Amino acid sequence: MEQPFKRDVIRNDINSLEGRVLTFYLNTDPTSEEWKIRLKNGLKRTEEYQEASNPDDKKTLTNIIKKVNLAVRDIQRNLKSSLICFASEDTVLLYPVHFPVDNDFSWGDSANTKQLEELFKKYERTGVILLQAHSVTLITSTLGEIEDEVHYEMDFDTENWKQYKGLAYGAIISSSANHRDKFERRMKEKESRWYKSLAPTIRNYQNEKAWKSIYLVGPASLAESLRKQLNLKITMEIHRNLASKSSSDVLKRTIFAPKDE
Repeated sequence: MEQPFKRDVIRNDINSLEGRVLTFYLNTDPTSEEWKIRLKNGLKRTEEYQEASNPDDKKTLTNIIKKVNLAVRDIQRNLKSSLICFASEDTVLLYPVHFPVDNDFSWGDSANTKQLEELFKKYERTGVILLQAHSVTLITSTLGEIEDEVHYEMDFDTENWKQYKGLAYGAIISSSANHRDKFERRMKEKESRWYKSLAPTIRNYQNEKAWKSIYLVGPASLAESLRKQLNLKITMEIHRNLASKSSSDVLKRTIFAPKDE
């Protein structure tokens, strides 16, 4: 089963695996079938080596490999550049990631997390601040996957920012649609003060999530206004209105966008 991409959750899930663990790191170009051959050969070699070195343990490994093959088949449409797997008799953890890995298969008393930890260090947490006239979305990304996101919407009656997560955010956007013009007029009038009031919240969130790079995305006037209030080092400022895009699309158009886009 594909797992949520929060590094602390990943580490806890791996540490919770009981018994011997099959680990593999595999490049999985979804436009080619070659990765399937590499997976089959890598698992076969691991099984053959185990049969030669410790035949009594081979049955356990064989059962795990069967579960892994089924689990990979279930998520193969969602594969990206690479796939990381940790599997015990009871649990199969699969993590599709956007970044290349060194193909490697191992079987041992515990998960082989060395390459994963190297990836965590190489591709540190990234933050995206997404702006539109009356809302701010903060996205935290780990290895190019969404780890967390939080939304703030300006309540024009109280002139306070309200926080929303999940479906609640979609509901407030719909309910406020009739007031969009009023929002935008008041935002232009009070933009600087409203962003100033939200800036400490953004800085605290950035601190809590330990962002190592920050993308500021939105119309130029809004981005400039918020940047002046934040006092944070911005890695890249992108003057595009991506407010209607999903968080996954936002990452594709920011973190993974060609440099000249």
